[in-house]
Amino acid sequence: MTDNRSSVINEQNPDVMTQDITWKMIESAQIKIMREAFNQRYKKDSQIIRDYATYIKNLRNAENKDEYIKYTAITLFPNEEAYNRRMARYRKWYQNKRELLVSVENLYNLYFSLSKEVRPMTETEIEEAIEEVLFDE
Repeated sequence: MTDNRSSVINEQNPDVMTQDITWKMIESAQIKIMREAFNQRYKKDSQIIRDYATYIKNLRNAENKDEYIKYTAITLFPNEEAYNRRMARYRKWYQNKRELLVSVENLYNLYFSLSKEVRPMTETEIEEAIEEVLFDE
């Protein structure tokens, strides 16, 4: 059961423009995580179910949902190191629950892609961008 909208941005498709990322895509990816967790027999009162239910409720209650997901993206991933740490933790936690891990990775790939577009570039990113431009000529 694959939701193409929730897996729009991933390692296989990094060229999707982040302006295409909407709050509905984030919500859909969060719901997919809950579905996979229930499929894995997690209970309604388990931490993962409670957490994602809260995330979805907060998103739905936000006054400006698209701004809310941008703020969340920057908060979650102020830099690539934060993304790598979080993903390493999830990969360890869900290593034996492949479908759940894929759903989690899809959500956080969306957030990370969005964060890269809306947060200021780090010094390393600036240096890499300069090198790319200079070598493209």
